[in-house]
Amino acid sequence: MIGNDVVDLQLAAVESNWRRRGYLDKLFSPAEQQLIAQAVDQHRMVWLLWSAKEAAYKIIHRDTRERTYAPLKYEVRLSGADTGFIQYADRVFPFRTVVSGSCLHTVAVASGSWWPRVVYRLQPAVELLKDKDGVPSLNTGAGGLRPASVSHHGKYRKIVCLRDLPIK
Repeated sequence: MIGNDVVDLQLAAVESNWRRRGYLDKLFSPAEQQLIAQAVDQHRMVWLLWSAKEAAYKIIHRDTRERTYAPLKYEVRLSGADTGFIQYADRVFPFRTVVSGSCLHTVAVASGSWWPRVVYRLQPAVELLKDKDGVPSLNTGAGGLRPASVSHHGKYRKIVCLRDLPIK
């Protein structure tokens, strides 16, 4: 499956006071907090880690249909500046983050072999649908639905899906 999250870094700088006492403890493990403390751009690191957790959460929500706010259950490990893995229980999701201007966009997949299937730009005629649990899919018009992930924050909205992977 696939999950994504987008953060408007300019808006986050105004709306969020992540430096207040106790804030990071509620969202990030000690190892993640160390990544933040050591980062050249701490603001960017906070939102990179957060967006990775959110992207993985969307995969878990699709699988379980449960809406549980538990960011400490998702552990982010970096393998590069903008790539890594999110651990949730016994599952591991690779992720990639791209920052363009004030738009930070993270995509996570259930398996690293799925990266070639990720579609970042959708055709205008593709219809976005959500089931009763709010889980999004795309109607490709070819009689099938594809798993999708939708995210928006500030002036940014991102929809990603998996090519050639219909919903069963």
